[in-house]
Amino acid sequence: MGGTITPVTSFHLLPNKGHVHLYLDGSLESMTGRLDTRIPAPPGTHTLRVEFVAMDHQPFHPRVTAEVTFEVEPP
Repeated sequence: MGGTITPVTSFHLLPNKGHVHLYLDGSLESMTGRLDTRIPAPPGTHTLRVEFVAMDHQPFHPRVTAEVTFEVEPP
């Protein structure tokens, strides 16, 4: 069951095509059709949550998410 990330927004929904929403510490930072998006994060511990959503930006049911906690060291 693979999915395809697409930059196209549409109400013609397909069960395996959509966008990626990126949340840093619970705040939406990016809605993208790419996998190489950079999000700045200040020093400290952070949680990044990624959600694969439908082409109309609504969540799939069940939701498709992944989450990671990471540390940014001060310069």
